Amino acid sequence: IAVDGPYDDIRDVEGYRERMVENRAMGMTGIWALTPGQVVTANEAPLPPKTGSWLLELDDDEIELDAEDGRQVYDGDELSLEQVGDDSYVLRVDGEEQELDGEELHEELLDLTTYVPSMDDIVDSMEEFEAAKEAGKGAIAMTQATTLVIDGVEVDIAKDRMWDEATYQAAMTPVALFQDVYEHRPDQHDALEEMYGEGIVERAMAVGTDD
Repeated sequence: IAVDGPYDDIRDVEGYRERMVENRAMGMTGIWALTPGQVVTANEAPLPPKTGSWLLELDDDEIELDAEDGRQVYDGDELSLEQVGDDSYVLRVDGEEQELDGEELHEELLDLTTYVPSMDDIVDSMEEFEAAKEAGKGAIAMTQATTLVIDGVEVDIAKDRMWDEATYQAAMTPVALFQDVYEHRPDQHDALEEMYGEGIVERAMAVGTDD
């Protein structure tokens, strides 16, 4: 089922008809009816978060790490880490134990973590790619880095992600929804500006445009 947005008050009859015509042209034939009180929540739910977060993926669980002083702290019992030498660590995940050196630990933790970008992160990356594209570059590397703290042991991790046109277009999807909501729902302007800040809203409205 394809779910469309932004959602409109059903009282906006002409806007509703126009949206349905556009939806049918894209093969979306389902009809969703919301009460006016549901519209704001439905429009904001799929938008990028205000702040980014790091997740630890263990089995089928996604655990959000606690951000403290620029570090990401894990406070749980499904994973433990002990430093047993200058460059030797014991990592335990769900009862399974591995003895790793620093490089191996770095790679293992990279596999267990993922980053959920904020609106600011997405806009930053899109602006950087747009600038690189204007300079004639078809792809650029962007680095995500943080410090993990597990059982008091600090480990710096960093991963590079290649951005090309396909990556840019994928990132544009939630931003395009934001632009659509902001353009068609002036009653939500104050809430969106309070959530993200006026500066980020202005930048988010500018990326992906020809102006």
